[in-house]
Amino acid sequence: MESGPDWLNDHTLLRVIGPVLGSTVVLTAAFLGALALLVGEVEGFTNRFPYYVVVMALGFVSALFVLERPRIEGSQVLMATIGVTVTVFVVVTLAGEGIAYALAYPSAVFQPDFILYLLAAGLIGSGLAYWTISHWREFTR
Repeated sequence: MESGPDWLNDHTLLRVIGPVLGSTVVLTAAFLGALALLVGEVEGFTNRFPYYVVVMALGFVSALFVLERPRIEGSQVLMATIGVTVTVFVVVTLAGEGIAYALAYPSAVFQPDFILYLLAAGLIGSGLAYWTISHWREFTR
């Protein structure tokens, strides 16, 4: 029977902390951006939108190069790349708007109970993202 990773000896914990913290912060900002869109407190969106499109294009090209393998069919690579591209666009746009909202209305954002709920949602989203990345090929068969 195969055991799981040795969290202390293999430095697995150290390799996990950075991505978990980073994705949690980004997802927390994205949830905040979704809230900002819902309450209509988005100012200057049209000025930031071209930057979101450029990041989306970078995500498309990056995903295409990373996912391209000789043993994987082109249609699978393209479908996965489209999924990554849409996800990058949505998350980056919402996170950008969340950061803009936090900068414009810090007193509305940085309340202990409110930010903790968003942080918890970000942590859950990070876990789901990790699981999805680890098992995405199971759904493309």
